[in-house]
Amino acid sequence: MKLYKIFFILIILISVTSCSSSDDDPQNDSQVVIDSGENSNNNSSQNSDHLITTPSGNKVSSLLMSSSEYSDWKSNDQFSEASYREAIVKDIYKEFSDKYDFIFLVLNEEEIPEGINYYGKNVGVSNNITGIGGGVYNFTSNYGSSGKLKSVMQLSSLSFLQNGPALHELMHNWANYALPTENVDQTGTNLTSYSYYGHWGFTGGSTKGQLGGFNQSSLEDLGNNQYSVDPFGAFANGGNSVPYNELELYLMGMTPINSVNQFDLFNDITSLEVTNSKYTFTANKVSYGPDELESLLGARSPSSSDSQKEFDLLLIVLTDNALTDNQWTSINDAAEWFSFKGADELYFYNFWEATNGIGSINIGN
Repeated sequence: MKLYKIFFILIILISVTSCSSSDDDPQNDSQVVIDSGENSNNNSSQNSDHLITTPSGNKVSSLLMSSSEYSDWKSNDQFSEASYREAIVKDIYKEFSDKYDFIFLVLNEEEIPEGINYYGKNVGVSNNITGIGGGVYNFTSNYGSSGKLKSVMQLSSLSFLQNGPALHELMHNWANYALPTENVDQTGTNLTSYSYYGHWGFTGGSTKGQLGGFNQSSLEDLGNNQYSVDPFGAFANGGNSVPYNELELYLMGMTPINSVNQFDLFNDITSLEVTNSKYTFTANKVSYGPDELESLLGARSPSSSDSQKEFDLLLIVLTDNALTDNQWTSINDAAEWFSFKGADELYFYNFWEATNGIGSINIGN
């Protein structure tokens, strides 16, 4: 049985933005060619402009940048700029086949480096699903894919695959536009005019969600549009420490819409009192159940009976130094755990656990 904690965090910026923009800016600079020796136990690329290394038997690869290139990548947050992001992914595709749904770029850092103000970020590349709030688009050719790639994501520390926000960033592939939380106006304690765009904000759920929100069962109506709930995060709820809730599983295509129990969404927060045991607020309430969701979003297509539930993920560590044996072991163990198709005794949830055993992730070649 897993161990549980309560995270007394109202707003935790696990993802500064939902980052599902589909930029199509032109690629405008080439990447630095790295000349480096090979480890005899590694498989190293011969085709890409960077040295890409995959130790034998590993699920994870590394991409070696020059010191100046890696420094610029971090300090200027070049992942967030389409031209740099598309160029690095195109270079990766020189070495890897076009079989991946997701590409995770992981920085070789112990903590978030200066110049980056997020734990993780997701950028949408293509979408052919309707009924989840977003449009249909395809910018895969900008990245070197022929239509397979769905999202590119960056985690800003080696530990964030296991600790989170890996589950959170994956959820952004399906859930950026589902609920009208972008126009919430807060004037309460320590909060001023914040938008929950791409996140659940003050929204209930079967459990606290990966994209924020509270446990609906803890909601208490105090009268006069005043409510109280157990502590929660408006943007996230403790990294990989919570599973996907019913709404998130539906949007992912894991479960049918009738599996989503009624929940409430609150807009126009006009007061907020925070304690360690309760958050009390005044707001307007809108309730959603299966009928209201389908009226808002339309029917999901493909439905849960036909939707993809097994995904392939390519994990690349960006670095300016060859990874140490300990670093290789750490990130590869995390990849083994995250893609494990079964329950474990860890406090955190792997992808299989977070989807109640319905979905799975394959990491590696």
